[in-house]
Amino acid sequence: MKYELNDNTLIIKELDCFDLSKSCSCGQAFRWHEKNDGSWVGMIKNNPVNVRRAGDELMIRPCEESNIKDCIVYFDLERDYKAMERLISDDPRLNICLPCAEGIRVFNQDPFEALISFIISANNNIKRISGIIERLCRLAGEKICFDGEEIYSFPSPERIATLSIEELKEIGTGYRAPYIKASAKRIADGYDLEQLRFMTLDGARKELLNFPGVGPKVADCILLFSLGHTDAFPVDVWIGRAMKELYFDSEQPTRAELKNTIESIGKYSGILQQYIFFYARSAELGKRH
Repeated sequence: MKYELNDNTLIIKELDCFDLSKSCSCGQAFRWHEKNDGSWVGMIKNNPVNVRRAGDELMIRPCEESNIKDCIVYFDLERDYKAMERLISDDPRLNICLPCAEGIRVFNQDPFEALISFIISANNNIKRISGIIERLCRLAGEKICFDGEEIYSFPSPERIATLSIEELKEIGTGYRAPYIKASAKRIADGYDLEQLRFMTLDGARKELLNFPGVGPKVADCILLFSLGHTDAFPVDVWIGRAMKELYFDSEQPTRAELKNTIESIGKYSGILQQYIFFYARSAELGKRH
């Protein structure tokens, strides 16, 4: 990967295996939106950016020298995704996923934003999750004017902790409202999510399960999409259907069988999970039968 900084724009050159649209819309992050010109606007470290893909280049603006590393880490640009896709292509069970999911990358998001976002995601769909998070940001974040539009930062733990349950319910969080408030308060009181980055997967998952509103799937989402645990493998309805079809000849596996199969995929199972998830949704697996 090569890059240069030109007129406040970071230009990543000779970048393959990155479909910006798929990666921004696949359900791992909820605050990216597409512009009419095909670029995407979102936040990196609560700084608004416009990101555009053109040929083998990725252009991110605005970007200063001090922000280059943040952008590279966020989009996981130092990882060899060509090798990831070779793993899928060479696997007779997984290679069916590649044609529709090729180019997906796993983003490295802010851990607190991921914690709150995936608590909101429980028993929810992508469109509704995005709407709730946007209303939360408008309610408690800071307004930023960017490219002629108003964007709101993700609220701090301290700010969310001051919101009432009623205020949180009014933006559509429903039964999740007390979970959001309690989790924000725990972070505001000093709990450091970053410590989970250096734990084993099992140890980090156990820590997250102590947060209200965090079950195994939500915990694995937080670990995969914000804390560098590439072996975290979130299992939801779509993944359950896909694993059943791809690995168990459409028979329902036991929990132990599913766990052993996930572990056999290896240390990058979480990254490969995104290809499986995209395939399952694209193929509408649950609607075939």
